[in-house]
Amino acid sequence: MMAAKGQEDVHELCRRLSMACGEAGLTAEEIAPTRIRVGFPGAGMLAEIIRCMPDASERLHWWWSWGDPICPAEEIEKAVTMIVHVVRPE
Repeated sequence: MMAAKGQEDVHELCRRLSMACGEAGLTAEEIAPTRIRVGFPGAGMLAEIIRCMPDASERLHWWWSWGDPICPAEEIEKAVTMIVHVVRPE
């Protein structure tokens, strides 16, 4: 799946998010071309499936497994911050 004009390829965005999650101390595994399983090491089942999909205006966004958007897909650092907040145990 290619991104809309001016946006990166979804596969490259997923690769970048996986790398950034790893740099933030999370585990990140690309489980499908547009899905990443992100977790916190040692937290057992505490993980989230993040998807990269277009919104209604065809702009790529990161999405939670429950269907809410996280942020635009090019905002990798913002996505990582929000993911850490969800998957890190208290």
